[in-house]
Amino acid sequence: MGIEFNGFADDCRIHGRVASLGERLTDVLNAGDRITVRDVRLEALADGTVHALPVLTLELHEICAVIGLGPRGFREQRVRTEEHRLRLGVGPYVILGDLHAAPKRDPMNEVLQRPAMVPLTNATLAYTFNGQPEVADVGTIIVNRHVTEWLEPVVEEHTESFPGVRVRTFRLKDMSGLPTD
Repeated sequence: MGIEFNGFADDCRIHGRVASLGERLTDVLNAGDRITVRDVRLEALADGTVHALPVLTLELHEICAVIGLGPRGFREQRVRTEEHRLRLGVGPYVILGDLHAAPKRDPMNEVLQRPAMVPLTNATLAYTFNGQPEVADVGTIIVNRHVTEWLEPVVEEHTESFPGVRVRTFRLKDMSGLPTD
């Protein structure tokens, strides 16, 4: 069984599949210092050039962020959390998302005490692709805190739009096993 992989490195987007035995993608990423991606398609941020590879092994430090797809964690392991809105600079990406932390915990310290790959929900990812600004709204993005350049809490979110920026919404894969229309 595998999980769809949509990752972001300093110079490219990385699409493919990673092996999984049903665990969350965050847990797969945090299980070691590298990850193997199969049926890979690399898209250069600078000019959109595409390269295909059967297999690519990535060191964790090469990954800025990954869109969180695949199974959620086990319901019985979930605990009550509070959401904290954060804005991060990770390589060429600006990411906005909700960190889920135990009640009354300082979100900044919480990020620093977690494993390398930290999930954020209700997320937005902004970057430049092929000379054009791109913004993608995603349900969950897993951010590499080890390559995060800056991090700040969002006290008041600006609601103005991004004029001239194409907003791309990633279609989440239906993992229910039910037939789709």
